[in-house]
Amino acid sequence: MKTILLIDDSRPQLLSAKFTLQHGGHRVETVSDPLLALDRIKEVEPDLIITDINMPGKDGIAIVREVRQLAQFSSTPLLVMSTDSQKHLFEQARVAGASGWLMKPVKQEDLLATVNKLLSRE
Repeated sequence: MKTILLIDDSRPQLLSAKFTLQHGGHRVETVSDPLLALDRIKEVEPDLIITDINMPGKDGIAIVREVRQLAQFSSTPLLVMSTDSQKHLFEQARVAGASGWLMKPVKQEDLLATVNKLLSRE
């Protein structure tokens, strides 16, 4: 069973994605405070990380950059999520090291398909 870490300051978004991924057969951990994300990543050692881009205190692109600087997570698949109005940020996330992106609101089947595709590349 693969472990996925979800990072999002929106509790409803976290719970929805967690439900979908758990029903897809994955172990899911969450963190709602982006300032605690790096510590949680080191603690959980996830097989895949999903982060929202727009969060208070630290945005998802900064998290991507920080994760990519950690040797043990340099190749861990990392998805970013954001709304349609922030499409330009997806390119910044890709340059920072994101493996892919999902547009909010995310359909359950799209989330699961994207996650399974990235995890199968490991």
